[in-house]
Amino acid sequence: MNTEHIAIFLNLANTLSFSKTAMNMGISQSAVSQDISSIEKELGTELFYRTRKKVALTKAGKAFYEDILPVYQDYIDTFRKLEAMNEQNHIEIHLGFSGTPYEIFALNEVIKKYRREHPKVQFVVNHNSPQELAAKLSEGILDIAFLTKDCLSDSGLKFKALTQGKYCAVFADGVPVPAGKSLKHLDLAKEKVLFLDENICSPQQAAWQKALDQDQPQLSVINANSIAAEFFNLNAGLGIGILPSTALPKLARVTCLPLSGKNEVTYGVAISKHPFSNLVVDFFNWLDAEQMPETIAY
Repeated sequence: MNTEHIAIFLNLANTLSFSKTAMNMGISQSAVSQDISSIEKELGTELFYRTRKKVALTKAGKAFYEDILPVYQDYIDTFRKLEAMNEQNHIEIHLGFSGTPYEIFALNEVIKKYRREHPKVQFVVNHNSPQELAAKLSEGILDIAFLTKDCLSDSGLKFKALTQGKYCAVFADGVPVPAGKSLKHLDLAKEKVLFLDENICSPQQAAWQKALDQDQPQLSVINANSIAAEFFNLNAGLGIGILPSTALPKLARVTCLPLSGKNEVTYGVAISKHPFSNLVVDFFNWLDAEQMPETIAY
């Protein structure tokens, strides 16, 4: 017995006419008869008296009708609520980002621009560490995440590059900047350097911090337990930041010098290869380098 069978039974119990029920349900009279017979066989009792001139509920039929009607109505109400929730989810995009100054500026602009073209779309924004972003995207908690490519290890995720940059030494406005186009580890030996805790930075940044710390054991390091704390320390002139240029907007009042060596970083956006909503795919496809504000020069 399935919900279609129950719907046919309830309709026939009200119309007491096989022809009217067939018309109401959009099926043939023989199909109505077969479905009712199937229910009766499963229950082990007749639900209707049938004659050429009359159809009526049996005593068992009346009891079944009275019991099943409120259950079926509750099912329909629940189903409609879930449909409404699903429809709501289809106009929501759950977006994740790590909270860099570039993202706070750029994503603000990007979301406003997209919503001018798609005013019904709502964004639910989540702030997480890079590792958490990748995990929540894999688990389906997030629809889309902005992060660096090195954060992704799940082959079930699709990544699109939006901008390229380099890991840099970042100097606050007014802090003396060494001459040259790049910095070696040795150039930072006598400086105070700002690091992010490993559990809130990307694998590539963690590797850069570890290499610098090992290469220059006398280095003076200030650890920050959040991106906000890192940039507070930087802007306060408490040390030199070690950050990807993709973390900073073009108009940031800082100076960036690339670290010497191979230090390229790719920043972009990722979704599941099998997203739940076409809306997420549309937003992902809409995003490209032209939609994104520029990052800082170095």
